[in-house]
Amino acid sequence: MTQGISVAFIGLGNMGLPMVMNLLKAGFIVHVYDSKAVENIQIAKDNGAIHEKSLHDFFRRAPFILSMLPNGEILREVLFGKDQVQSFIQSDAVVIDLCTANPSHTQATYQDLLALNINFIDAPVMGGVAFAKDATLDFLAGGNLQIIERCKPIFSALGRSVTHCGPIGSGHAMKALTNYINAAAMMNVVEAIQIGKSFGIDENVMAQSLIETCTGRNHPIIKKVIPKILTEKYDSGMAMGLLEKDLNIARAIALQTQSKHPLLDKTLEILNSSVNLLGPSVDQTQIAKFWKV
Repeated sequence: MTQGISVAFIGLGNMGLPMVMNLLKAGFIVHVYDSKAVENIQIAKDNGAIHEKSLHDFFRRAPFILSMLPNGEILREVLFGKDQVQSFIQSDAVVIDLCTANPSHTQATYQDLLALNINFIDAPVMGGVAFAKDATLDFLAGGNLQIIERCKPIFSALGRSVTHCGPIGSGHAMKALTNYINAAAMMNVVEAIQIGKSFGIDENVMAQSLIETCTGRNHPIIKKVIPKILTEKYDSGMAMGLLEKDLNIARAIALQTQSKHPLLDKTLEILNSSVNLLGPSVDQTQIAKFWKV
């Protein structure tokens, strides 16, 4: 039940505005503030949001304060800067940081607000503007689980899932690591497709083939990391030396076609080191030990 629940939302950029719109649709009373996004503030007002003219008024209005500011440093400056707005926040209120931030800033903010009897959780979102518009964002939450449970109606209005990652800052840490994985995967795919294209393979054929062979049940997380590495079974059925052989073939193709392949070179460097350390006959999944020794 969200009717009558007040939330305050600061940061109405490309992500913030559609999130505010979904909170309004869900029946929340939404107070908004943004010193720069004038047009988006007007759109929010036209749809029923209450525009607070000052930070002091904004922070005193609601038991839930949502921040979609660019980073944790800016949030700290807003909270503890010259306006000293932290003193206007309701006792036992919850401040929710939805942006991507440095976990060390998150931990510092948590400690400073805790001293004022104000709750703080980090809950960065996964998904872009399209997911913000259709309320299918995924939240990576860090902090007290009971406080996160209090915020569930808000998360339900904005997204499809909430993962409790651990103590305060864990959500921000998980967001950064998730983006690292996504960035590395994107660059890895682009490099492989360019090598294949230079060899004469149609790039669309490659892309469709990779959907079948590298995603879903064939994605390394599903096929190897969870069942073979996290369980320490290391029994995928393929020897590390065979994987080394295959990657050497891929590198030979890259050299033959004069294609850039920095990620392939680095991957082979790590694989070669692991083979030298563990031997070619061990299971390929034992490469995980490279990061443990």
